Formats: sequence, C-alpha cells, structure tokens
Amino acid sequence: MPNNILIAYGSKRGATKEIAEKIGEALGHRGCSVDVSDAGIVKDIAPYDTVILGSSVYIGLWHRSAVRFLKTHGESLEKLPVWIFICGPTGKGNPIDQMEGWFYPKSLQPIMERIHPQDITCFGGRLSLGTLNPFEKWIIKKVEAPEGDFRNWEAIGQWATSTVSATPVQ
Repeated sequence: MPNNILIAYGSKRGATKEIAEKIGEALGHRGCSVDVSDAGIVKDIAPYDTVILGSSVYIGLWHRSAVRFLKTHGESLEKLPVWIFICGPTGKGNPIDQMEGWFYPKSLQPIMERIHPQDITCFGGRLSLGTLNPFEKWIIKKVEAPEGDFRNWEAIGQWATSTVSATPVQ
C-alpha cells in the first residue's frame, strides 16, 4: 500500500476539486497519508510515492494547471505509479461512454506514453448555468449540455479504493 499520496487537481468551478477531496477522504480512511492540492501550486512531488491527477474538461481541453503539472513533473512521474481522472460530461449515462473513449488532448500523448498511468477514468461533472459567463452559456446552449450535478460519489469512492489496492508497493 502506498504511504504518501499526492492528489493534484485542475478545477475551473470546483467540481473536480470536490472529487479530489472525496478521493483523498476515501484513501485517508484506508490508512494512507494524503495531500490534496491544486496542481498549479505543487512545487515538488519528491515526498510522494503515488500521484493521482485530476482535471476538469471543457470543450475538449484539460484545465491548464493540470497540463502544466504534467509537463513540469513529467520526468518524476515516469518513476511513480500515476492515476488520472477527468471530470466533465454532464447528463445521464456512463461518463466514459459519453466521452467516446477520449481522455486527454492529443498534445498530451507523448507525456502519457512516458508516464504510463495505471488507470485513466472519467467522472460525470457539474454544470450550473448561473456560474457561466455569457459566452459559455451560449456554447452550452449550442451543444445542449444538460444542467445539474452528474457526479456519482459511490463510483468515485470505489475508484479511489481500487487505486490504493492496485498500486504497487514502492
């Protein structure tokens, strides 16, 4: 079981941050030492033996702090077990099916091939029209994205538990 886990996230409106916190809580209950942090402020990953990275996804793009985290820490991540989750699709149904097999932009392919994530998954997101600017509202109406909270907390907790169970001991 990993001893020291970093959960870094890039979140635009807080839904991905809340998922990261839920994962941290679940892993803490399993006896792990967990730090949950905005990916944009993580300076050093040396103290950790496992990293979980989460990113919100909007119009096919990862959050810039999650992308920067991968680029900045890519070499170190090659030596650690890395788990990745994305948060974004809204609506009923399986979020992975909704993403049609897409998990990250093509520009991240070289980094992903180097770090070989243990798993990449997708969780439903949250959309509240009241938090959007006029341009974002226009886009949402064009693509007919449903408003609401589509995060499945049970599935998130199960995934968290599976990460610690499957993580190789360093």
